[in-house]
Amino acid sequence: MPRTVKDPEERKRELLACAMRLFSEEGYDNVSVRAVARAAGVAPGLAYHYFDSKETMFASAIEDYAMRCAGKINAVLDEGSSPLDEKVDRAVAVATDRDAFPYEGYFHAEGHGALHDRLSLAMCEAVRPHLRRALEADAAARGVRTADADALASMMVYGCIGLASGAGMPDGAAARVARRYLHALIAEFRTERTGN
Repeated sequence: MPRTVKDPEERKRELLACAMRLFSEEGYDNVSVRAVARAAGVAPGLAYHYFDSKETMFASAIEDYAMRCAGKINAVLDEGSSPLDEKVDRAVAVATDRDAFPYEGYFHAEGHGALHDRLSLAMCEAVRPHLRRALEADAAARGVRTADADALASMMVYGCIGLASGAGMPDGAAARVARRYLHALIAEFRTERTGN
């Protein structure tokens, strides 16, 4: 069988996707770099070329998964023509759509709280700059320069972590609470006049 040559970044993404699938199906303790290589159909040496240990592979897999999950939220926040309030509502809808997150059950499983927290923090870091830019665009449209957009973006994204934590979360009630408080923060943000 001829060897398939792929772009190194594409190969790395494939390995990360395979690793995330195996970690979620079999658990961290039952997966090795060799097992991921075997499942991805590549030589173990190639997998070790990208990841020097299972720990490195796992950390990279969570980071990659967080970026993919955050990408859907960021796409909403980056839309240029939608009003900020609408973007926030749609971002909450995307963030609470369980079907959008293929490994949701793994991260919400009993005993996986630390993994869930790690994923949540990585997603917050991925979403925060996009929300900051959406806040800055809203301020610019009102003719206001703001110094608070970054702080508010941090409060908004990190404040939502708890709404997505625990078994059965997020639910409809949590999404409604998130929207209410996020809109209250936006309303306060909009009272800013001088950018102090």
